[in-house]
Amino acid sequence: MRNPTLPITLPITSGLVGLALSTFTISAASAPAAATAHHSIRYASVDACTAKDGTERPCHTWRVDLLDGRRVALEDAMLWPLNAKGKVDKSTSAPLTVSGDGDSVAYFRKSDHRLVVREFHGGVHGAVHVMPKTPLPRGIGMDSVWLDMSQDGSRLALAYTDDDGVTRGRLFDVARATATGTIPKSGGFSGFSGDGSAVLLQQDAPANTTGLSVHDVTGAELTGAVPPQIVANNGPWALSADDRTVAFVTGSGKKAALRFYDVRTDQTTGSVRFSLPGDTSPDMIDWTGEHEVTVHVTDSEGGRDVVTVLRIDTRTGTTRVRDRYKVRAGIYTYQSCGG
Repeated sequence: MRNPTLPITLPITSGLVGLALSTFTISAASAPAAATAHHSIRYASVDACTAKDGTERPCHTWRVDLLDGRRVALEDAMLWPLNAKGKVDKSTSAPLTVSGDGDSVAYFRKSDHRLVVREFHGGVHGAVHVMPKTPLPRGIGMDSVWLDMSQDGSRLALAYTDDDGVTRGRLFDVARATATGTIPKSGGFSGFSGDGSAVLLQQDAPANTTGLSVHDVTGAELTGAVPPQIVANNGPWALSADDRTVAFVTGSGKKAALRFYDVRTDQTTGSVRFSLPGDTSPDMIDWTGEHEVTVHVTDSEGGRDVVTVLRIDTRTGTTRVRDRYKVRAGIYTYQSCGG
């Protein structure tokens, strides 16, 4: 699953910098046969070390585990965030996220604190896109930030929570290395649509209910509604490329159902039955095709997280295991690729 780093997380342009090989270290860990899937990154993680006061803190460097078994150190990624006063906060890890297709990773760069997106292209390190300077308003530190990317890595969201508990942020076009708009005031950021053309936000609604709103990449609202409780109480939610259909899961194990809700009409629009492993429920959900939703579920085995990635046909409920892996031991946090 994408474990957030804080509680709730092409053409060459002037913003594109060539990749320095020195920023990578590839471990000599034994690797299985080359994976057939095109995804390159399974997950990113950072080690945990015990401080003098007995608390666990992030240490060493961010690493990405690839489908072919390699482990790559992101030596240019910030390990610890800067707080609102510009001081290093060693009690938590700096924000980082992996695109849904596993081909890109976004983080703050250690050398200059710039927000960057690094391409992998099947495990071969590619270009680095550098986002505009000062992505954060005055008074907001990196320790209040989480990042999210679209399925194909072409869009990036930087979201943060202000002192009033309100979520705001900025949206970026990665290839152009430009800001496209802002994330308006909301109760939470739920992710990009399947094609990256819109974002889904949570909204505070009367009587302690949750609203959902859809916005384009400039931040303009396209539609919104206060859904019925069966929707509101069963996040996470995934927005389809049609910018109106939301997928979510109810139940767990063999009683799970993939359900659909139309934000524009404020109507539930059907469901399909499927099975989840054990008694698990989804940690992540993404639209990965016109008729396909991908979910991540996490179980525990020997004190380590075991992540299972399932592809579900939205018409029939037919489910296939795309991947299953055990997260390495001794980590502080990790971020899985999405769909």
